[in-house]
Amino acid sequence: MLSADYRVVGMNAYARRTLDLDRADMGRPVFDYHPSRSRQKIGALLAQCRHADQELPVAMIIDVLGKVLMISVSCLEMAAPHPEAYWVASLVDVTRQTGAHRNPHSGQVQLAKFPIYERGCFYFLDTAEIYFFQSDGNYCKVRTAQGLHHIHASLKNILERHAGPEFFRVHKSYVANLRHVQEIRREANGRNLVVFDRPDIPPIPLARRRLARLKQVLGLE
Repeated sequence: MLSADYRVVGMNAYARRTLDLDRADMGRPVFDYHPSRSRQKIGALLAQCRHADQELPVAMIIDVLGKVLMISVSCLEMAAPHPEAYWVASLVDVTRQTGAHRNPHSGQVQLAKFPIYERGCFYFLDTAEIYFFQSDGNYCKVRTAQGLHHIHASLKNILERHAGPEFFRVHKSYVANLRHVQEIRREANGRNLVVFDRPDIPPIPLARRRLARLKQVLGLE
């Protein structure tokens, strides 16, 4: 449980065990419990909870201490004499569900499945289902045959933190799944496009400076 100013004022045994903490660690701001790379994500998650129309819990996936955790945060209205809002953060270890493992070369935890959070539910996308990622502020759009989804990660983070060589950054705003690339199309205006193996999946732009490398990876040279 977090106070109105985001200090940890309560913690159950599961959270203490998962985060390797004890009772003496309580009372600090919640950001102190996370590595620096995760603090911006936690801040964005809490800010999203402050929206007046936000009734469902807000959640994201982070990795900490070699584990992959789903953090779900919701606002808790308190009765007198504590009228200010408190925050309840729940942790679920989803290391197994995401197929996570530690990369022996980088030391980073990498995921084999992508966690998607929509309408209050999490589910996990196999890489084979994904056609491309598109940068969208603090999030990325994820295109599958079923439509668009969102993931709370940058394109750089996706390439660094998710296992498998099938993803290639074709443009500053796009990462393509190479297993679904059908062709590279050059349009009359000189622009290059990556075309996928389903006609209902829209082509995405290919930066000129990435053309030669993509051809090499696809075995077109």
